[in-house]
Amino acid sequence: MAPIRFRVFTEDLNEPSKHCTAEKQFRPDFIGGTLECNKRDILTKEKRSIILNSLLPRAFRMHTDRLLVKPLTGRVIVPRYSSGVCAQFTIPSSHHTEGVFGADMYLYVSAGPTQYSTLAWATACSQLTDGRPVVGVVNYGPSSVTNSEHSVRVSAHEVAHAIGFSVWLLKERNMLQEVLNVRGKAKVLQVSSSKTVEKTREHFNCVNATGMELEDEGGEGTASSHWERRNAKDELMAGISGIGYYTSLTMAALEDTGFYKANWGTEEPMSWGNNSGCALLTEKCLINGVTKYPEMFCTAETGLFLCTSDRLALGYCTTYLYTAELPQQYQYFSNLKLGGSAYAFMDLCPYVQPYSNTWCSNGEASVMHGSRVGPRSKCLKGDGLVDFMGRIGDVCAEVSCEKGEVSVRYLGDDTWRQCPEGSSITPTGLFTGGKILCPKYDDVCIIFDPLRGGGDVSSLLSVFPSISVILLVFIFISMY
Repeated sequence: MAPIRFRVFTEDLNEPSKHCTAEKQFRPDFIGGTLECNKRDILTKEKRSIILNSLLPRAFRMHTDRLLVKPLTGRVIVPRYSSGVCAQFTIPSSHHTEGVFGADMYLYVSAGPTQYSTLAWATACSQLTDGRPVVGVVNYGPSSVTNSEHSVRVSAHEVAHAIGFSVWLLKERNMLQEVLNVRGKAKVLQVSSSKTVEKTREHFNCVNATGMELEDEGGEGTASSHWERRNAKDELMAGISGIGYYTSLTMAALEDTGFYKANWGTEEPMSWGNNSGCALLTEKCLINGVTKYPEMFCTAETGLFLCTSDRLALGYCTTYLYTAELPQQYQYFSNLKLGGSAYAFMDLCPYVQPYSNTWCSNGEASVMHGSRVGPRSKCLKGDGLVDFMGRIGDVCAEVSCEKGEVSVRYLGDDTWRQCPEGSSITPTGLFTGGKILCPKYDDVCIIFDPLRGGGDVSSLLSVFPSISVILLVFIFISMY
């Protein structure tokens, strides 16, 4: 086996009638309709270059570093798609006759306008005779394309859908199991194949885990084709885009399809749920307003800034008072109308959500008291921090990760200070009291580029029809 190879075709990026070149045009959305172009939908030369020279190559690298596959040695004859999403893409006629070669996965890329500023979506179109996806499509919404780690992670997420992380394929490979009576829910769907069970038990430190739970909220394209966000909020395959750690959980699921071999040792660690024990998976996130997992869930708005779990921003505890009692499985407080956001795919569990203007990388410093804002800043927990305006809460500080060690530089002091896990720093200058708690290296150093976003990365998948199993015609001839 060898690292998976990708090849992209860009006919729809080269044809002006297939993407926005000016405002007020109507262009295909590649799901069967058209949308009116606004200024942000225009595929500029810069955005085209970002897609082809940054986002896709970097997303592919995330997979080639982690997934091995039996290399294809012949040509793949691409079918003619007469209906569905795949039929919306331009495929050169020679691909239907002479075929394509030199890769293990072929993707046709477009940049049609998207609703809701969706950055990207993707799906598989055809499979080999053994069932492995081999042809797929990807559409980027230019309005949200940026040359950022966030866009790379969303790209990798969508490519993962195309190569097999989708409910139809997991079901086809007999990897799914329904489990009854979980946290008050009548049933949940989980990936229960062997390697996924093994890695789920390792990550959560739960020897009784029988699989990794799939999302049950959202539309057809989100539910069941992503990890349960409550259990894996910061994972690559969560249903709402975030920091997107490529963990052993996703690697295990892809290996369990039988098409790939994971390159173990390249998985990224994720603090969310790590070593939580079985109770996280089997019990409610809060019971009578109390949580066993204060690093993951919160219980009330404090009036102070709090770090988001991914350390990228300052935020607040999301609790809402609803007009009616919540369903029993979502009742976490003595007040049965109180709960977290109903739109976060978190089972209404309250958690720290960022404000739009308090990201550590580029937030409004004027409202982030005590924080040093900049492209290398991350959120650090505060312990009784006070400045001349009063109590602060948590703060953003510049972080360095050189030589495997964390150093920080806080607001008002340009000195770099070593900050090993478990210790603390007592800031001076602008601060009049309290400490900054030193983070785990993995929490602030694995992914460094600032992220922005948070939309449902796969919201348009709900309109995709189920893939038809097409047996590709294979001509086993030399590639040379």
